[in-house]
Amino acid sequence: MMTGVITQATSQSVDWVALCMGLAGGLALFLLGMGQITVSLKVVAGDRLRAVLARLSSNRIVGAITGSVTTAVIQSSSVTTVLTVGFVSASLLSVTQAASVIVGANLGTTVTAQIIALDVTEYALGLLAAGAALAAFAGRQRTTLAELGTATVGLGFVFLGLDVMGDAMEPLGRYQPFLDLLAENNSPLVGLLIGAVFTGLVQSSSATTGIVIVMGASRLLELETGIAIILGANIGTAITAVLAAIGKSRDAWRAALVHVLVNTVGAAAWIGFIGSLANLANWIGGDAGEGQATPQQFANAHTAFNVVNTVVFLALLGPLVAITNKLVPASVGTKPVGAARPAFLDQDALATPVIALEVTRRELLRVGLRVRSMLVGAVPAAMAGTRRELSDIEQRDDEVDALHSEVVAYLRDLSRRQLSKAQRSEMLRLLRVNNELEQMADVIVTGVVAPGLRRIDEVVTVSPATSSRMVDLQHVVLGTLDDALEALGTGDPDAAVRAAESKADFYDLELMATEHLENRLTAPDPARIAAYSIEVGMVDGLRRAHQSCRRIASAARVEQPEATT
Repeated sequence: MMTGVITQATSQSVDWVALCMGLAGGLALFLLGMGQITVSLKVVAGDRLRAVLARLSSNRIVGAITGSVTTAVIQSSSVTTVLTVGFVSASLLSVTQAASVIVGANLGTTVTAQIIALDVTEYALGLLAAGAALAAFAGRQRTTLAELGTATVGLGFVFLGLDVMGDAMEPLGRYQPFLDLLAENNSPLVGLLIGAVFTGLVQSSSATTGIVIVMGASRLLELETGIAIILGANIGTAITAVLAAIGKSRDAWRAALVHVLVNTVGAAAWIGFIGSLANLANWIGGDAGEGQATPQQFANAHTAFNVVNTVVFLALLGPLVAITNKLVPASVGTKPVGAARPAFLDQDALATPVIALEVTRRELLRVGLRVRSMLVGAVPAAMAGTRRELSDIEQRDDEVDALHSEVVAYLRDLSRRQLSKAQRSEMLRLLRVNNELEQMADVIVTGVVAPGLRRIDEVVTVSPATSSRMVDLQHVVLGTLDDALEALGTGDPDAAVRAAESKADFYDLELMATEHLENRLTAPDPARIAAYSIEVGMVDGLRRAHQSCRRIASAARVEQPEATT
């Protein structure tokens, strides 16, 4: 396809400038294409991925399948690992669950190698045209069709990049000094080192595998040498997990270490068996003759050692996790978090919206529990507590206000990222929940704490009968808030329905409390009018707090996808 790009070589010369430009340009196209595929398919599969990972059981087989399928879909084991480490950091997965996903992720990369091994570079331009047409048809909105179009364009760039690199390296097959150099440096350890370093630099094991396959197709690499480089690529990609764990929790570091151990130990263990692996690849794919390897054999070797490694490490998952627990001390990632500082809003998670939304949800649950503690303490303090007790409630409101601002800023930053329609809709729901929680905290202060301070200033005593009715109202509000937080945390529609249906129960108790207060107006007490005003203010405050709870539940409830963004 790229005939004429590279100056043809004689047996004694190569146009090195043209060759380097071809290699660099082809690699750039390949990485660009892989990036487009990963980003677009991550948007398409993001919500489904969250649902799968959030419900992932401790079954190691299920975890491995999840990791393998996810990697096969988004075409990047590094992204799967980063996602998994992020979920562990957000306490959505245990280290054991994450370990099974990470072990399975390497198996998913074999799909990429098998695709590259197919002789489909001639379809590169067709894929570019088809993808561009899909994206243009979908318009500017980030719909599934648009993302699939972008992914198809990315696949076209991948194949085009491979074709450019293949044409660039073709003259080397006739350049004897280069062939002699390869013959003199065919040590497995050298190949391992080359694969590890190159993958660490480009942050893509698929790129390394692709180049190996292209070089094999040009008869520049023997099968065993190519296998050594592919093994090294597994080691090089382990650095991604380490980078993803920086600044994260202790368990996130342990999950990252699982990836490092699996990839380094798994690759190193095969060094002494490269010959056997080559024989297996020959048996699977057929010998090309005269010691030459086919692209399919490189891909088959890559698949074979990943299948074996997955089976072995799944069997050793328990000891593997135990090792990481010992290697990562308890002090790592355990910095205390102040009450007015977010505990889950990880800035690194913004690059992966599915994780950013989950950590926001967990932060809001934390805020919700703080608002709940305010309500638990505010009612008894308002009826019979001290000024100091009421001031403590006001201080907690200040903390909720600070957390509200942090969440708003975090979601603002998230809104600037590439989001699917469903993700943007969820972001807006979480923003509503955040606002309602902050307003509920304000209501507790103005509607419960403030009347309590008036009670102290005006030396008013609340009767046991009135206190009992206030407590009854408080219990309904607390129950509704619990249902709202359950709807927020689990997406349970039944919890949201229970919160909505609590309106009738609260109304009945409110009516009884109001009638009670009206009847007490006739009591021969000179402070009765002041007490009535204070007590009615508390009832009104609890009513507004209950309304906030129902609105929180409504905002937290996941509806059908909206028609517009």
